[in-house]
Amino acid sequence: MIVPHTPAGSTALRFYVEVARTAYRRQLIYRWANIAGLCTNAFFAAIGSYVVVALFRVRASAGGYHLAETVQYIWLLQALTMPVLPFGWMDLMLTIRSGDVVSDLSKPCDFYWYWAGREIGRSLYFLAFRALPTYVLGMVLFGIGLPSQPDRWLLFVASAILAATLGIAYRFLYNIAAFWVVEARAVATMAHQIALFCTGMIIPVAFFPSWLRAITGWLPFNALMNLPAEFFLGKVPGSQVAFELSRQAVWVLALTLIARRVAAIAARRVVVQGG
Repeated sequence: MIVPHTPAGSTALRFYVEVARTAYRRQLIYRWANIAGLCTNAFFAAIGSYVVVALFRVRASAGGYHLAETVQYIWLLQALTMPVLPFGWMDLMLTIRSGDVVSDLSKPCDFYWYWAGREIGRSLYFLAFRALPTYVLGMVLFGIGLPSQPDRWLLFVASAILAATLGIAYRFLYNIAAFWVVEARAVATMAHQIALFCTGMIIPVAFFPSWLRAITGWLPFNALMNLPAEFFLGKVPGSQVAFELSRQAVWVLALTLIARRVAAIAARRVVVQGG
């Protein structure tokens, strides 16, 4: 049975910071892949923008959004996708399938926080090299703007940090299903598509029927991209700001604790199968 020694205190923090830094630097290698991804985000944002332009030709508003706000929402969600919920992320699953996960479990650190550190580094990379360029393209092509109120920026940044942390826990959970499911790629694909729909990537959440919008608001998916976007656009009433941030923080805490618990159970399963 593998029982790695886990460093504590400042030593552990320095270790996870270095893990994040290494992951960030590793992503710098894939420049052309990032450019291709940037073009993909811009393409789908442009298509979505033209669809809503057609929609607003026959009505002045939809779901409390006007045309300019909806186009801004579409580009913002495309910008947030890779930092929060990257497409096709199955890195952990592949290590489980190949058996390389044993080396990760043997490292002198917490298994979950090791992977979280890696994903923090990746998220920072995608923030700088995917999210910002995507939104700037939206500004150039469709004239979308930026909030002028400082409080919107503060709320957006706080919510976006929580969203990225929640995204790490969520994708960790559907990847670790590979310990129990032979073809876990199906689980990952389903989990990803459900998240994309419920976050508003396919249809803005504000356009959902009222009953579906009410249900979605209580699910963790709403806290991934829709809520930061609503803070960015000033769509959250001041009386609900504390409640929405608290609900988002509760989901972050809950999914992180569940992910760490499932990881501990999975580690014992590796031992049962022979280590």
